[in-house]
Amino acid sequence: MQRLFRPLLLVLWLWPLATWAGPPFLTDDPDPVDYGTFEAIPNFNFDRATVSDTIVWPGMDFNYGIWPDMHLNLGPGFVHFLPVRGTPAYGLGDTRIALKWRFVHETDDSPEVAFYPATELPTGSAGRGTGNGQAWYQLPLWLEKNWGKWTSYGGAGWTRNHAPSMRDYFYGGWLLQNQVSDSLFLGGEIYSTGSIGTGYPGFTALNLGGGYAFNKHLSLIFSGGHSIAGGSNMLGYIGLDCTW
Repeated sequence: MQRLFRPLLLVLWLWPLATWAGPPFLTDDPDPVDYGTFEAIPNFNFDRATVSDTIVWPGMDFNYGIWPDMHLNLGPGFVHFLPVRGTPAYGLGDTRIALKWRFVHETDDSPEVAFYPATELPTGSAGRGTGNGQAWYQLPLWLEKNWGKWTSYGGAGWTRNHAPSMRDYFYGGWLLQNQVSDSLFLGGEIYSTGSIGTGYPGFTALNLGGGYAFNKHLSLIFSGGHSIAGGSNMLGYIGLDCTW
């Protein structure tokens, strides 16, 4: 029964995440998209673990700047659940709705800060392993500071999930990123989360990634990593960031 919630774990790990410098990283940043700007990010991501492989494809992240310092996020996706033992499944996963609000701007002496509450709607099937079965909620706070070509951001949050076999927990991460050129950025993060439910230990992961801008409207973003403590997981992500 526990393995039915494996896709939820992937969605949780890769979509707190939503917007970008969230993806391709697990840690998010406090930057909303500009007012009136639309961003769409088709993506592929996977989690290889001891008891199953989970693939989200196609996944999507939609962001729209609904107000200065505020954007709305929508994150649907289709889940491939591939257990070591049991029946594979494929179908619509849970759908994320979130609102990023930057309420403190960066100064020479202090970082910018944003609140990014999210709800995951139970559009997937808990019985088939593609969803949680109940709505669940995330309440994170993210901070960022910039020095020339260097950017550092991170934060922490709390998840409320009362679905069967699931539990509430804290999570957080921190990232250091360098703008290597006008087109290329590279970065690395450490991200950690508590146990999401019965039978699933918390983990800490080291993740490396970056992005390449083909022009001001289109970028390739990518990351990959592995847990360094707790549950054993190999993670990967690739997406196209389209902005207009």
